[in-house]
Amino acid sequence: MIAALVLAGLVVPARPAEAAVALPFKVDFSDAATAPAAGYVRDSGGAFTAARGYGWVDLGEGTPVDLTGNGRNRNPAAGQADPRLATFMHAQLPAGSAGVATPGAWEAAVPAGLYTVTVAVGDAGTAVDSKHWVSVEDQNAIAAFVPTSGTKFATATRTVRVTDGKLTISPAGGVNTKFAYADITAVAGAETIPAVRASTPANGATGVPVTTSVVEDLVLPNGGVRAASLTSSTVTLTRVPDGAPVPATTITSGGGDVINLSPTAPLAPLTAYRFSVTAGVTDVTGKPFAPYSIVFTTGSGGGTGGPAAFDKTVGVATGAPFTTVVKGPDNRVYAGTLDGRVFRFPINTGGTLGTPTVINAVRNNAAALGLPGAPARTIIGMAFDPASTAAAPILWVTDNYEYVGPLDVPDWSGRIGRLSGTDLSTYTPMVVNLPRSVKDHETNSLAFGPDGALYVSQGANNAMGAPDSTWGNRPERLLSAAVLRLDPARLPAGTPLNVKTGDGGTYDPYAVGAPLTLYATGVRNAFDLVWHRNGHLYAPTNGSAAGGNTPATPATLPASCARRGYTGPVVPALTNVPTAETDYVFDVRPGRYYGHPNPLRCEWVLAGGNPTAGTDPFQVGAYPVGTAPDPNLHLAGMTDAGLHASANGVIEYRGGALDGKLLVVRYSAGQDIETFDVSASGALSNRTTGITGFTGFSQPLDLTQDQTTGFLYVTELGASRITLLTPRATAAGS
Repeated sequence: MIAALVLAGLVVPARPAEAAVALPFKVDFSDAATAPAAGYVRDSGGAFTAARGYGWVDLGEGTPVDLTGNGRNRNPAAGQADPRLATFMHAQLPAGSAGVATPGAWEAAVPAGLYTVTVAVGDAGTAVDSKHWVSVEDQNAIAAFVPTSGTKFATATRTVRVTDGKLTISPAGGVNTKFAYADITAVAGAETIPAVRASTPANGATGVPVTTSVVEDLVLPNGGVRAASLTSSTVTLTRVPDGAPVPATTITSGGGDVINLSPTAPLAPLTAYRFSVTAGVTDVTGKPFAPYSIVFTTGSGGGTGGPAAFDKTVGVATGAPFTTVVKGPDNRVYAGTLDGRVFRFPINTGGTLGTPTVINAVRNNAAALGLPGAPARTIIGMAFDPASTAAAPILWVTDNYEYVGPLDVPDWSGRIGRLSGTDLSTYTPMVVNLPRSVKDHETNSLAFGPDGALYVSQGANNAMGAPDSTWGNRPERLLSAAVLRLDPARLPAGTPLNVKTGDGGTYDPYAVGAPLTLYATGVRNAFDLVWHRNGHLYAPTNGSAAGGNTPATPATLPASCARRGYTGPVVPALTNVPTAETDYVFDVRPGRYYGHPNPLRCEWVLAGGNPTAGTDPFQVGAYPVGTAPDPNLHLAGMTDAGLHASANGVIEYRGGALDGKLLVVRYSAGQDIETFDVSASGALSNRTTGITGFTGFSQPLDLTQDQTTGFLYVTELGASRITLLTPRATAAGS
């Protein structure tokens, strides 16, 4: 791909196959009169041609360009013993010099795969007026190398993925970059090697926010990344000018399908940084990743994200894997954990938390019933029954098989239960046999609606609607990837409601009088739900990383299509979709579709499809142009929460400068809290990040507000703690 197009954020279309060069391929850049070094092919500026399979292209346009005349040989005056370094090609010839002034990149035709590329730049002569930048494909090899009389050359090796049939070496960003030589070798067994697919920010990006995270989409032929292999030595961020390391937190997603590095403090403005993944990172099978490296430059910084500001008290509770947090009617803070405990904290003066009571009702019930994985159960959703009082709270929870790594989580293992009685010590299962992915997509959040019903977020079983190996090849179920509505008044007396819809289960959510129904569909993995005072239900939702599969409409549509009156569009299946979805905040409306396919519900089109040749909202470029979105897609209710945000916990803030805004926790990119303005019509706007006090968390998942004080409590899974945020008086308007 051409680096300039990558930097512009454009997608480079696949090009016709060329005559590939013979590998390994070694090229010595020089003037036309000098013989190449032994074992090398001379390149003296000829334009790329299909017949040769290599040559120069215009740096900006990617079209062949002849740079003959830009080659130089500094011997014998320089006395350079290495003939590869005695010669070079000007990739960016200064104006007024003899030769062609058009900046060029160099390309070689190679099959798709992984390649190890070594490139050298410099000048054996006396000239030291260059600032060398070199990128190979979408990776940086050399950044801002300025030669001196004592150090004339720089050499770097990168392992790069080629997907479009051309390996590109680009000088973009440099001044009078001089290519000396390049060696290209194919990596054997590339199809089994995990690698980085794409980076955010991209290589060469400028104006990057100083509070950025670096997130990598991955190619995972053998399963997800091994979280334990992500360390400060295997994934690094350093300042380019001095090589100083940047303290950061490095994580993967629950699905193990991204690498995320988040600095623990804002970066310096207007500074170049190098991000690198080493072969010390492995997938779950122990296979090392192909090394990867990019360089980006921060913007000027400044600004606080608006008038609000909060002070942070880190770790007002510690020592447990806190997932979710709510304030109870008894003026206490309740926090659920990954292993099924509920911590009940008294609130001290000033907002700190006192010694908790630990409620083990969920674990005790799981053990008594002999559930798989018991006593551990992951609690994500917690909501107090509207009938709760300070003296007699009733807490509804979702609890799930705890995912600890292998792709062996049993399906149909989600539950909804109710805690009541003295110290909430009695757990009553209310709904059982909810679907479950092999990893961390599960029965998520709960929220009581204004109608008294309980709304439940049920995660998807896979990446993009069709089975894929990263998600254990598990298909979607009738109730997965949806917001469900539970009418407590219709629950059977004495026994839990069994909602198993497959593998021998017979539950029908469409039946008249069904207690649990489908409220909205295509909601891939919404961690949390909130009803806003404007009457709208909002759901921050995780989009998929790249590499998923989508279903195709069959020749004969199933009965589910007749039920919804579906007649099209007809869509092809997609395999290994090369681009990631963004994350969303959905304005969830009854009966509408939000983009995650489920063939059992006659939902086939991922996100916005690809209806026109232009740029369409939430389009999937892998679809053929003309692929219309699902006719039930609620496009107006889909708001971008940020690529790889892992948008999770959400509340409507009450009071102060943020009154009425949605606050959304971002677990991954940013590891922060972003805000949205909310209109009476339900529309969201003005996504804002960087508010003072809302950054620098360690894998934050959820938050709640004490509405009497405006204090916020944030669970940080990465640090096993709860952090207190207190509004500053001037910001709160008090």
